[in-house]
Amino acid sequence: MRNLFKQYPISYVFFAVFAGFMALLLAIIVIVSYQVTIKQMTHNTSYYQQKLLREMNEQISMQKKSIEEVTLVMSRNRDLQEYLQGQEVEDKYTAYRQISKINSSFLNIAFSLPTIDSIQVYLDYPPVKEKVGPIRYYSYKQNKNTDWLKPLKDSDSSWLSKHTIQSAQGKTPVISFARKVYTADQKAAAILIVNMKATSFKRLIKGDNKKVNRLLIDSSGNAITFNGNLKTDDYLSILEELNKNPDLNLNADGFTRYKENFVVWSKLFNTGWLLLEVTPWGEVSKGSKQLATLLFSIGMITIGLIIILTLYLSNQFTKPIKILMNNMDSFSLNKEEDLPHDYKNEFGSLFRGYKKLIMNIKKLYQDLEREFHYKRKAEVAALQANINPHFLYNTLDQLNWMAIEEGQGKISQVLELMGKMFRIGLSNGESLIRIKDELIHLESYLQIQQIRLGHHFHYRIDIPEKDKHCYIPKLTLQPFVENAIMHGLHDRESGLITFKMYEVQNDLYIVIKDDGIGIKAESEKKHNKTGGYGIKNVRERLVAYFGEEYTVSLYGVEGVGTTVMIKIPKLLNYNAKGGSIDVESSNR
Repeated sequence: MRNLFKQYPISYVFFAVFAGFMALLLAIIVIVSYQVTIKQMTHNTSYYQQKLLREMNEQISMQKKSIEEVTLVMSRNRDLQEYLQGQEVEDKYTAYRQISKINSSFLNIAFSLPTIDSIQVYLDYPPVKEKVGPIRYYSYKQNKNTDWLKPLKDSDSSWLSKHTIQSAQGKTPVISFARKVYTADQKAAAILIVNMKATSFKRLIKGDNKKVNRLLIDSSGNAITFNGNLKTDDYLSILEELNKNPDLNLNADGFTRYKENFVVWSKLFNTGWLLLEVTPWGEVSKGSKQLATLLFSIGMITIGLIIILTLYLSNQFTKPIKILMNNMDSFSLNKEEDLPHDYKNEFGSLFRGYKKLIMNIKKLYQDLEREFHYKRKAEVAALQANINPHFLYNTLDQLNWMAIEEGQGKISQVLELMGKMFRIGLSNGESLIRIKDELIHLESYLQIQQIRLGHHFHYRIDIPEKDKHCYIPKLTLQPFVENAIMHGLHDRESGLITFKMYEVQNDLYIVIKDDGIGIKAESEKKHNKTGGYGIKNVRERLVAYFGEEYTVSLYGVEGVGTTVMIKIPKLLNYNAKGGSIDVESSNR
């Protein structure tokens, strides 16, 4: 009998045993665990429904985010800013030209996003021509007590409750996002409101099933839109009852049975909006009873035929499976598989397939290691690519202001310094440069700033000559100097920035100090974690190059100054291993 399991196909021997055993198992499950089956079906249903709701909620979140970003761009519109700065001027022609430019920019945005119904601008002095297509201008003084504008009282931006506006198609229900518009002197001079069609959210929650019962609720508990046979009051009544249940948490994904309905909800943490789906309980459990009856009948018929044979054959049947399971449990990349070679049937194919699978896993693991290495290199290259446009943009912008304010007397000197900076910034695509080149780049930037500010600040660099031949990620120091000049020494008559370097256990510590306005105590922790764009970019590049222990720390005392400490490994050659990766150049 044992040789049968090694030489002949198992399908002939065990077909009846397997079928009968499964029938018996299913019959016992039906008798003893019917409620468990219902619970599992409920869990599966809720899982897929929650997954679908979460995907829909994420789409809604993306649409919300796009509107918020659009309003931010609109609030910084140069023509709008110019109009706000001079909106009290009586030159109507100039005001008309500015409004025309604003309308042109806003119309391009409105027509590029089909979900936008209209754009409203509330000003102290609105233009005479108040309506241009979907663009509307209103007097803020006359409308500041409007109920749906109250959320902006203590906030720079806010989503407003669902309300109705008058449009070319009549009264239209909309969902609006409002943002205060600040001028250069930080004065809230206008309110910008983008109205979205409420029907756009209905299309998102409907999905492929037109009959599904779903409701979208905003963070204030207001119904935005719904789909299905139920009315809004029915949804809100169910939601009110669920809120009374202390065991339910509506601030996270969940599900429950409520009366004759199965209720599933999803709430994304970054939106505050709740998506609710209601399914009649009969649709969830209608197939469970029929399935239970069928399985029970099959199991009872076959129990008497196979119970004796199963007891004898089960041990022989499970033996090769146990061998395989033991090998799987003790699997290791450095261990050879100990599997029998004399099985010629399906178990033999299974053993051979498992061996082949292990070989593929080992090969895949090696491929993943190589892929991870290349991915880290790509991340470093991407981070390096991000800093260059940001730096060039800021520097060119400063040159523009200097040309406007100072004329062209010093432009050749500035361009010479800029040439040095560009050559070092590009560095033929290299990611690491010598510290001496980084200092040339830094001093060029400092000299440009001294020319621009009229030598209102001084700097001192104290770095040992022996360390200037070490390597450092390029454009590491400039963002901190820029931050010190723009924020720390802003509006100061004079100031001093110092640079020092220390070596501690094959690591280099670069300390940058200024005697500017410093950092407020409550914001020091935040600056250490994030910082501006350039500072954040430096942090991420250091971690990508060398590992988590190499980073940037900021310390400051309000009114005294700010200190920046940068920790990097001491690299004497370009390809030295500095942390988690080998930094290599594609040009070498």
